[in-house]
Amino acid sequence: MTALLLAFLALPDDVPLTPGPALVQVENAWYSKVPSATRGLIRKAKREETVTVVSLEGSFAKVTLGDGTSAFVSASALIAAAKYQRGPANEKEMGEMKAQGYEAGRFDPETENEYKRQKGPQMQTAYAQVDALEQRLAWTKDRMSLAAKLEAFRKAGGLGEFSSVK
Repeated sequence: MTALLLAFLALPDDVPLTPGPALVQVENAWYSKVPSATRGLIRKAKREETVTVVSLEGSFAKVTLGDGTSAFVSASALIAAAKYQRGPANEKEMGEMKAQGYEAGRFDPETENEYKRQKGPQMQTAYAQVDALEQRLAWTKDRMSLAAKLEAFRKAGGLGEFSSVK
């Protein structure tokens, strides 16, 4: 979730993604054969991987990967190569950068625990609820497995591309 927020914030409004060289700026992006987040998955995109944007189709970018493969990826996961600036991708990197004098502006575990202690039991309960929600959503992290389950569901129900209605 943090990566998606960072991707949204990092894509400047005044500089639209255009055909040409771009870099993957998030950790949770996937390449697919079709412009879909759940169908035709090829592989997970690597952060800072260079691709060539061929065209934009809705919220997806058609790209050419380094090995020449054509794929689709969420346009919000990309940034023009000339505009890319390295920043923290997750809590571990953020902690490392903070240790090097980089003020990330986020809570580290010690600060979070102190904040919960100061704010009292209601804040403790709120954090517990957020942790429970994140745990319930953890199954979505295995994108390939999720895509296979969704495809089996559509196939069994005759839905989407498996529908007899055209």
